[in-house]
Amino acid sequence: MNISIIIPAFNPPSSFLALLETISSISKLTIIVIDDGSIPEIIINNNNIILLRNKQNQGKGFSLLKGFKYSQDNGYTHAVTLDADSQHDPRLIAMFLEINEDISLVLGTRRFEKDMPCHRRISNKLTSLIISFLSGETIQDSQCGYRRYKLIDIGSEIFIETGFQFESEILIKLLRKQCSYHEVDIPTIYRTEKSSINNIIDTMKFIRLILRSIIKH
Repeated sequence: MNISIIIPAFNPPSSFLALLETISSISKLTIIVIDDGSIPEIIINNNNIILLRNKQNQGKGFSLLKGFKYSQDNGYTHAVTLDADSQHDPRLIAMFLEINEDISLVLGTRRFEKDMPCHRRISNKLTSLIISFLSGETIQDSQCGYRRYKLIDIGSEIFIETGFQFESEILIKLLRKQCSYHEVDIPTIYRTEKSSINNIIDTMKFIRLILRSIIKH
């Protein structure tokens, strides 16, 4: 198993560089950062970190796919993805690596405790129920970006979503193909930095994904 770490980032918080330093200090895995049109541009003074740029903001899904393609083109078989806002404890990367390499999707699962605002808990529960219905599998936390992917399975599909809905689209398409998955418990870490999610626009995009998935089922 040859693994890369992929982190999409759009105007990340001040804690971002410290996050990268922490990952570098505890893991020898290749780190790939995708700067999704941040203003100012992300600057990384670490030759062991690969920095890819989107000239303008393209969305989380677009950036993840860019990281997946780069990884697969350079001989990596799997990728672990983290968000740039330090809501994912990098010390848990080792836990994702311990799971059998034949598993297509290893999904971080939060328990939606009091650290997360009520509206976010309700939203995550609701979307997880919908994704579970559409995919035919029981998914506890469909919105968590802390995951491990088997890249050959990602590369076998065509994806339409380029934003936050991309991670839901992956679940629907791969699980409908009966790709294997495994859930691992991770802590709920919620910080006060402004989210890039636009509640109205992204809700409409999620509804569009649902309708498209129902029609094509």
